[in-house]
Amino acid sequence: MPLDQGFLDWCKGVERDLDPAAKMAHFLSQEFPNAWPDPWQVAAISSDAQTVALLVCRQAGKSCVLATRGVRELETGGTTICLAPAERQTREITRKVTQYLRCTDLVIERATQTEIETNNGGRFIAVPASGATIRGYTADLLLVDEMAYLPGHNGGEDVVVALLPMLKDDGQTFYASTPAGKKNMFASLFLEPSPDVHRIKVPGTSIPRLNARVERLRNQLSATRFRQEVMCEFLSDGTSYFDLSVIERAINHEKKAICPQL
Repeated sequence: MPLDQGFLDWCKGVERDLDPAAKMAHFLSQEFPNAWPDPWQVAAISSDAQTVALLVCRQAGKSCVLATRGVRELETGGTTICLAPAERQTREITRKVTQYLRCTDLVIERATQTEIETNNGGRFIAVPASGATIRGYTADLLLVDEMAYLPGHNGGEDVVVALLPMLKDDGQTFYASTPAGKKNMFASLFLEPSPDVHRIKVPGTSIPRLNARVERLRNQLSATRFRQEVMCEFLSDGTSYFDLSVIERAINHEKKAICPQL
């Protein structure tokens, strides 16, 4: 005798409550039918570290991780502050959070392009990176997207200084970005590692579903750009007179000279 569909749905709900991977897969199904999160994504959303740093190549799914973590915080009634260098990026993450909320029992009571309030008191607030506009909140979760590109002194230090005091003592912070040189706070999380930070590095070559994209970029980008954008390497330190790509084009390949590892 076939099981009642209501019971099957209940079982799936229990699985999602117990298994973060199943819950994220449920969210991803809103965009990509039958998708399953990558191991690094599961490790990220399952982390209980107070600070999580994600060094991730483009199109690998870091915004999906941030949105999933934001929805999970909304389910607890918590407040999330999401920060990105540009308003366009904050709107995109808010859109993804709104999409994932359709997979939950929560009811959206108020929503704009950058803010969501749910019926259990949860709040998701996405703001562009300005120390003047992000003060005054109290947060259970901080999400910083494209951290390496934050404006301001020392690669966004003034923005982060304005952000961190908002976090509750038991709160969690996610920093995510592709690399952008060595002279920024995001780079220091990896180049000057702290034992209190859970670091996850995801080069494009580590994700089989990106194989075609990786090969296309390998053929179209310079070796330097490929190493930064796809391999997630911190290259230029901002002190060279010539850009690395200019130096690379000046190399005599006939003499088997190569771009040095920095």
